[in-house]
Amino acid sequence: MAQNNLARNLAQEEPQTYISTPKRVQTPEIGANQRLGLNAFEKTLIACGSVMLTVLMLVVVSSKISLSDSQHQLQHLDTRITNIHNNNTNLQQQIGELQSSSRLQKIAKENGMSLSNGNIRNVTK
Repeated sequence: MAQNNLARNLAQEEPQTYISTPKRVQTPEIGANQRLGLNAFEKTLIACGSVMLTVLMLVVVSSKISLSDSQHQLQHLDTRITNIHNNNTNLQQQIGELQSSSRLQKIAKENGMSLSNGNIRNVTK
């Protein structure tokens, strides 16, 4: 109980200070139902901004479509190049097989021909 009285005594001994707040200047308030109108410059600015935004959106969409089309064409060309390269490799392998000396000697023997080293000529471009 003694502690409760001590706390009350300390609270009563502290000097109370008051801080004065500045007075507010009253301004005319706009009601919730009142709206400010737009002037001609603001209307023109909004219209131009909307037109520019629409044009930029169309440009972005058209560039994305163009990019997609270009990627499709590139993929198609890469596929054609790969097919032609594979075809060339296969043809070079067939040329090598057809030019093999064992095959040529076999065909020569079947047709009654013989190989004479004196009759062989090397031709270069």
